[in-house]
Amino acid sequence: MATLWDRFDSLLHDAEQLFFNFEFDKALGQWESYYQITAKVEFAGIIKEIRRLLREVDAPRIDTSEKLLTAFYKIRHRFLERQIHQYTYALFLNLLKKIYLNQFTDREKDNNLLHGVFNYFLQNYQKAGEALTSYLQQNFESVEGRIFLGHVYLELGEQRSAVALLTENLFLAADQLYEDDLYLSQFKLLFGRLYSQTSRKNAAAWLLPFEAWYRNFLVFDRDDRFYKLMVQKEQNERIIRVKYTTAERYRHFVRCLFVAEYTRLFLKEKTGVILDEETYMEQLDPALFARYRKKRKPPKTAAKPKTQ
Repeated sequence: MATLWDRFDSLLHDAEQLFFNFEFDKALGQWESYYQITAKVEFAGIIKEIRRLLREVDAPRIDTSEKLLTAFYKIRHRFLERQIHQYTYALFLNLLKKIYLNQFTDREKDNNLLHGVFNYFLQNYQKAGEALTSYLQQNFESVEGRIFLGHVYLELGEQRSAVALLTENLFLAADQLYEDDLYLSQFKLLFGRLYSQTSRKNAAAWLLPFEAWYRNFLVFDRDDRFYKLMVQKEQNERIIRVKYTTAERYRHFVRCLFVAEYTRLFLKEKTGVILDEETYMEQLDPALFARYRKKRKPPKTAAKPKTQ
């Protein structure tokens, strides 16, 4: 037997179906009725968010992959910055997925970022992984490509590969990553602690790679192409050297550290590179360098017993 609450749920379901059919005014009317009947406080805000995003996203006019990706990044940014409710985000994400399925699955086959991102959300992880891998081959420095390929690897149970990509992203753009982009609980919890300690998001973001390295969270895979990129970015920072802010100093410190660590792991003969990076790290932040040296200090060997 249907209950009063079933009727409320039906109102919500009907509103969502109208929304996905692009009958936005009717959908908003249903949500207004649902809010008036149930008095659920959060829906007052949700309705405002939906109205605003409908103007900004302009879903009926999405007719190119660029517009679709732009709309996706807009709602993702709003959600990860806690500017919209999870319900609002899920609603618009499902609308964009429908647009993708209706208009783009057989179009712009070479737009691997588009197909990778939307196949990830459609849970077609194998297709998403293939598309994003191809995208990164052509767009080697893409943070977005690494973010979503990392999510795909996690879904496929390939955690080491996911963390290796996150390690690269922490070098490239630690301050541009959202908490959701850190994938695993240990990274998220570590970032939260650093943020509470420093009270500065950028400083915490660039301390995160160091502290993750200190705790052996990171994964360095051999990739000499990425090594060349690391060296180039680190050298560029020296060229534009100015009086660094705290966050900028941490950024340069961890970039030196990453170059030194990769060299130590895979290019052991280049001892001069390690010495150069460590010298510069000490200049950048003596206190942080002391912690680095403490971890790098070789273990003491047991004393040999005296012979009689």
